[in-house]
Amino acid sequence: MAELIDALPGIALPVEEVTCRLDTMWAGDASEHSPSEFRASQMNVVLHFGKETSPADARNRFDGLIRFAQRYPSRIIVLCPREAGSGAMTARLFSQCYIGSTHREMCCCEALLLSYQPEDSGYLSNQVSTWLESDLPTYHWFSGVPRQRIEGYFENLLTGVRRCVYDSSIEPDDLSALDWPQPNRVRDLAAARILPVRQSIGQYLSGHDMESLCCGLADVTIRHAPGFSGEAAALCQWVASCLARHCAEPGEDNGFPPIGAPVADPAPGTPCLSMEWRYDNDNRLCWSMQEDGTRGEIVACFAGREERIPTHIRLLPLEN
Repeated sequence: MAELIDALPGIALPVEEVTCRLDTMWAGDASEHSPSEFRASQMNVVLHFGKETSPADARNRFDGLIRFAQRYPSRIIVLCPREAGSGAMTARLFSQCYIGSTHREMCCCEALLLSYQPEDSGYLSNQVSTWLESDLPTYHWFSGVPRQRIEGYFENLLTGVRRCVYDSSIEPDDLSALDWPQPNRVRDLAAARILPVRQSIGQYLSGHDMESLCCGLADVTIRHAPGFSGEAAALCQWVASCLARHCAEPGEDNGFPPIGAPVADPAPGTPCLSMEWRYDNDNRLCWSMQEDGTRGEIVACFAGREERIPTHIRLLPLEN
């Protein structure tokens, strides 16, 4: 049976040879502009896969991280689970240099890949520590790792990590519910992806006074297509916090106005994200972003004035 690491690029190596080969690879020669001149990492990024990650998803996230490293040079470490009893741990080494319009615009990045047994959390932590650039901050991205296993990493693998990230739209578990040792260092990529959405909606709403927006507001409903549950939840939290801050009377429960949990809409062709503000007067506000994730529309009526405004937005791509 093929292992997950086999779906990713790089040359296969014994684990103990990876760092030596890495040093030799960048040595270059005495000529001007050898590759080592452009090898200057800013951070360590650990991409940590779980057993349920498919080869296609693993390759997609790996490629996104490589594109990220073109902008922010990084030492990438990829952890791939392997089947129990499938033999010794194996490793891969991937490196690539990207040249811009001139030879001076060059960036070199590297990725060290390791297949691991999920039960070996202590050994895994030790192995990762030997591959890290010790003087750089470390960021750890969990992708498909079960919550109970993540909890087992709190005291070893995650010690000293500057930030942990995950993508709630693809995770089978609600990782926000974990008792993270430092919750302020945990980020959801799905919430980060909707930054252009929040900017677009906020720009429109800023043209109306808060009294008009809050008066008669009965409830807010957010819907999402399959695969956008994380974005919908983050949008819901953002709207709820904004309205609670501006619409609630002093001393009033911050649960106003009622905002329910996002509603999944599996029908083909439906917007990937949509939001409806319902009022008990003639006001109304509807926003939607189409399935291709690049076009949106705001339909609103305030003070008897109806508007239909197309918006050009897209969710932030993975490398951003």
